[in-house]
Parts: sequence; structure tokens; C-alpha cells
Amino acid sequence: MRYSCGGLLVCALFGPVCGAGEGGFLRSEPSLYATLLGTNEFSPGTDIQLDFVVENQGVDTEVLRELEYTPFTMNPTTALGTVAGLDAGEVPPLSVQSEPYLIGDIPAGVSRSFTAYAHVDENAPAGGMYTLRVNAGYHYAAAQHMLPPSGEWQYTYEEKTVPLEVPVRIKGEVKPEILSLRAENLNPGQVGSITVSLKNIGYAKGTASAAELSGISGVFRQVDGGVYIGDFAPGEVVNVTFSAYVDDAVGAGTYPEEVMILYTDEDGEPQQSVSERTGIPVGEGASFAIVSGPPIAIVPGETESIRVTFQNTGDAPAYDARARIVPSKPPLTASVDTALLGDMAPNETKTADFTISLASGGALEVPYGLNTEVKYRDARDTLILSDQIVLQLDGKAGNPIRDALLNPVSLVVMVGVVLLAGYYLYVGRRKMR
Repeated sequence: MRYSCGGLLVCALFGPVCGAGEGGFLRSEPSLYATLLGTNEFSPGTDIQLDFVVENQGVDTEVLRELEYTPFTMNPTTALGTVAGLDAGEVPPLSVQSEPYLIGDIPAGVSRSFTAYAHVDENAPAGGMYTLRVNAGYHYAAAQHMLPPSGEWQYTYEEKTVPLEVPVRIKGEVKPEILSLRAENLNPGQVGSITVSLKNIGYAKGTASAAELSGISGVFRQVDGGVYIGDFAPGEVVNVTFSAYVDDAVGAGTYPEEVMILYTDEDGEPQQSVSERTGIPVGEGASFAIVSGPPIAIVPGETESIRVTFQNTGDAPAYDARARIVPSKPPLTASVDTALLGDMAPNETKTADFTISLASGGALEVPYGLNTEVKYRDARDTLILSDQIVLQLDGKAGNPIRDALLNPVSLVVMVGVVLLAGYYLYVGRRKMR
């Protein structure tokens, strides 16, 4: 009986929240809202970090009525064990890359933050507003009961998941597509041109636009920087020509490269488009070999007119080609050391006439090598010097009498012998008298 009076007294004081031994509904509950910190505008093809704040704006209706709970009462407006996670919602091209996150209890008037990561597909439709959804799951005290005869409070909890909508905008951007590519004079150690037909398949217009090569292969170096385009509207096609130097250490082949667009967006901010990858062919260029046949024979002490046949063994034409004998040390010398070959297409051959001499003094009957080279102009009228080519010559024995007569040392010896013989003949005749 004493407990009954106490129970009635508690119920009289806190009637809105309890029933005698049965239970009371607390009526109030949490009210969560989500806010995105920072920008809500994102570009296609980007990885993004989304910083959210979840705030509990629940209102305790009993407090507004100036009623109080018992000291043991759980506040019904507190979101307990809140777990928040990002859902792409109405933006299918947005792929979520992080798991839901436990942010804990959120009393009324308190906020908690969490970070989610996502990727915006490069083909995401631009323009207009879209809705991201933050799913917040929690439980809260929905009702309380006093258990007789102990007088302890027991709570009934309910679980709830609420979708919290956050508006975002996917910005349009310039996106290049390579329709065709033409390469000219792209040979090792030379400057060539790369002409690319580009289409803007994005949703935005770029102003003050310029196209650039990325240089990812390490083979090409853009000579003049970016190629200015100007306004580049969606669906527009432009042709841009890059001047590029090709590294002289590379061989012929196709090398990966990327083209991108630098532009100013509708907000006046500088932007860089996604890159479009392609393959750029590098040729061998013009190169030369001597195809005259067997080595040319030359006799020490003689001067010979020789004919040498050169072939363009490369894959590019050579213009205004000239063959030249590179000056060398005796015993080989050239009195006519330059010959005009003219224009030479790939695999074409041309002959050149030179005049060379092999000194007689100290010359041996052995093979000799004479360096030659070809100077020519490429398709861009750049003067280029080929690698040196060795022309092989064979020293051959000549007429011994003629060689002796032409050799100054031999002549001195023979004159000495004749004079000495004459002297002894003269002395002998005088003694006979």
C-alpha cells in the first residue's frame, strides 16, 4: 500500500510519461538533417571526397510543455548508435567507394560529421541538380515502463533509418575525342608534325581553349607549347597541329601519347579536361648505305676516279642530298670529295663520282677505309647529316719499275748509284793512262 501511494505520486508528477505499472509513450523522437560541407558541384571523371554533417534538430515536446522527466528517463530525442552512409540516390553515374560509418549518439541540438568517397563517371550527364542520399540508421527510446514492485524503468526502443537528401550538381566539362591523326616527318632526332582532329563530346563549352600533348611516353617534346583553339563548344570538331621533337634515341614504332584540353569554364575557372590516349607512329627517317659492290682497288701512287652508289635505306625521302668524303689522314686523300645526289625516295639509289689518291710512300697492299656521309634536307626543309658510312678500298701492287721511278727515295738511290758508277769508271780510265 505504501508502494501504491508512491507510484501514484510519481504518476501524478510525471503522468505524461508513465502509466501505473503499464507504460507511457514519450511522443518526441529524433529529427536528423544532413548538410554537405564545401562545394556541391562536381565534374565527370573525378574522384571526390564528400564531407557531411548530420545534425539532430529534434524537439522535445514535453520540455516545451514545461514538464520534466524522472532522473532515470532516457531522452527520446537522442539518436542512439547512429550509422551514416552515402547512397548514390538519383545519380547512378556516381559510384560510392566507402562503407557506412558509425558516428555515435546524437542528442538534440548536436551534430556529428563523417566523410564519404565516391567516383563520378566520366560519362555522367551534366547540368541540373541531382540528389545524393545519406542513409542514417539509429534507434531511440519510443516508450518507457515502470516495473512493479521494484520501480525500475524499462524502455522500449525503436529502430529507424531515414534518408537525408543532399542536392548536388554535376558540372559540364570539355571532353576531347580523337577522330583521326596524321603524323608527318616524325623521325628520331627530327621535328615533325602531328595533326589531330578533335571533337568535344562533353557537355560544356570551353573558352580560351588550348590543346596539349601530355608527353607521357617520353618520346615527344612539344615545340611550341599548347595549340590555341579558342571557344570549343559541345559537338564542335577542330583540327590542331602540334610541332613535336622526337627523341633521337628511339627506334621506329608506335608510341602512346595523350591529348588534353586546357580551358576556362562557365564560372571563369581554369580547367583541364580528361586525357584522350592514342598511338603516334615514329618512322626510321632517311638513312643511307653504300651498295656499289666489291671494294674498289687502288694502286699506291695513283689517282683514281671512282664511282660510288648510295641507297636510301630508310622510310622517308631525302631532299637535295649531297654525298661527301670525310677528310682523312694520308695515305688516302680526295681531290674531288663532294657529289650531288639530288632527291632520293626510300629504296632509291644514286651514284656519286669522286677522285682519290693513295700515296706511294709507306702505302701497303692492305684494305683501307674511307669515311663518307650524306647531307640532306627533310620534309620540313631541315638540314640533316647522316651517320658516317665506310667506303672500303683495297691497296694493290703496281708496276715495280714505275713505282721505283715515281718514288723520290728510289730516285735518289738510283741517281747515287749512277753517279758512283760513273766516278769509278772515270778513275779507272785515268789509271790506265
